[in-house]
Amino acid sequence: MNSPVYFFVFCGKMIYMEIKKQKQTFIFDNYLWGSKREDTTVSLTLSCDNEKLYFEFNVTEKELRRMVVEDNGSVWLDSCMELFISPDNVNYYNFEFSASKALRCGYGPNRQERPLVDSEKLKLVEREIVVLENNNKRSRYSFKGSIPLKEFGLDKEVLYLNAYKCGDGLKEPHFISLFNIDLPNPDFHQIKFFKPVKLIKA
Repeated sequence: MNSPVYFFVFCGKMIYMEIKKQKQTFIFDNYLWGSKREDTTVSLTLSCDNEKLYFEFNVTEKELRRMVVEDNGSVWLDSCMELFISPDNVNYYNFEFSASKALRCGYGPNRQERPLVDSEKLKLVEREIVVLENNNKRSRYSFKGSIPLKEFGLDKEVLYLNAYKCGDGLKEPHFISLFNIDLPNPDFHQIKFFKPVKLIKA
């Protein structure tokens, strides 16, 4: 059963949501910049332990594109799933995964000031895809993996994140997010729309 996104509120202010060893699934419900709800559905399952953050995207979409095969390539042109994570609400990683399993990742405070993470380090991020259906009408697949927390400086009690599904190179591009982005034009690199997450590792 899918779980809603739970937030903890103190004196009217949102504090955090919790990620635990027990898997929790969150539904993407923000169809942005002309994206069609009937074309694509996305969920993200998260869990953690003392060493890793585990993720699993489950996607149904009209077109499966996976042309980029090298890490730090133009993965956003493919069927792309993205998990943006900040350890301090100032700098953040953009873990961008093509359905080919290629990964692009940089680190910095904004879109412009973010050098790419070395491709050797990216090999520490585990990735696996299972294609459940792929025809001329729709594709369904599960994309999962894990991010080592310590190696990426994410071994914190509280992180900040947002997650996305896109495909700029698809016949009908779409832009979908876990947490809403209140901007007129496509831009996922907006840390002000990240939400706090508390990792419960015990």
